[in-house]
Amino acid sequence: MNKARGCFITIVVLFFISLIVVLVIALPSWGADELEPTAQSGLSLFGSRDLLFLGLDERETSDEFKGRTDTIIIFHIGRWGEVDTLISIPRDTRVDLEGHGWNKINAAYVYGGNAMLKQEINELTGIEIDRTMLLNFEGFKKVIDILGGVEITVEEPLHDPLSGANFDPGTYLMDGEQALSFARCRATAKGDLDRIGRQQVLLNEIIKQKLNLSIITKAPELIEVLNEETRSDFDLGDFLSIGFVLLFSNNEINRVTIPTKAANIEGISYLIADEAEVKSFLAEYLGNGSE
Repeated sequence: MNKARGCFITIVVLFFISLIVVLVIALPSWGADELEPTAQSGLSLFGSRDLLFLGLDERETSDEFKGRTDTIIIFHIGRWGEVDTLISIPRDTRVDLEGHGWNKINAAYVYGGNAMLKQEINELTGIEIDRTMLLNFEGFKKVIDILGGVEITVEEPLHDPLSGANFDPGTYLMDGEQALSFARCRATAKGDLDRIGRQQVLLNEIIKQKLNLSIITKAPELIEVLNEETRSDFDLGDFLSIGFVLLFSNNEINRVTIPTKAANIEGISYLIADEAEVKSFLAEYLGNGSE
């Protein structure tokens, strides 16, 4: 028992020493073109945190990070022992943007950057975002390819020329191109809400399948992609803290979308969210983390 425990501790220590070395070497330019710095510095290892992941609706040839937020997902990492939760906000959710009137929430980043989007999320959900990462289409594909693809089970036929999705029901080891088409497909009965569900499944499977000790050999490639294809206010300590929690968690994750109702206002399709209803709905998933 003592020998086994000693081996485990040794492996963990070696892992973190190696990871720190790799990251320090690979991150000489990290922070260039980053988001607005946050007031909070460093995330508590055992405390809760709320990480905002944004997929930008910009063409693959663009690296200016100026598009609308095609994907808005909050990864709520609970306190030690709590179940983590992926919380999606539909991009068509109607919000009143300061200085720009009523709009879809995916326009907030265009008009006011990360600050405006975080403000709208806080008003809608009560969640204060700790860190934000923006990822474009090309970066998403590269990350999936570096990880060796991700195994996804397709539950219904997905044939959508707009996204490129072309799947019959079954299980696929998807490369970056296929995963992107799967995540962007809207050609099903519930349109964008179905698409949100597939994005959550994809992110959940990446966490479950790929966050293990083998990822350390891919760290240099991943860091290069993150440097080139993302904008983030994460610092080195954040990555190490989050990586530790995810690596040693049981990978059980809730997947939810805030409640909304469809509406057509002045010829524009929106999803209407009641703030009180949204906060009440999220309360059981956030626990004390939203305080």
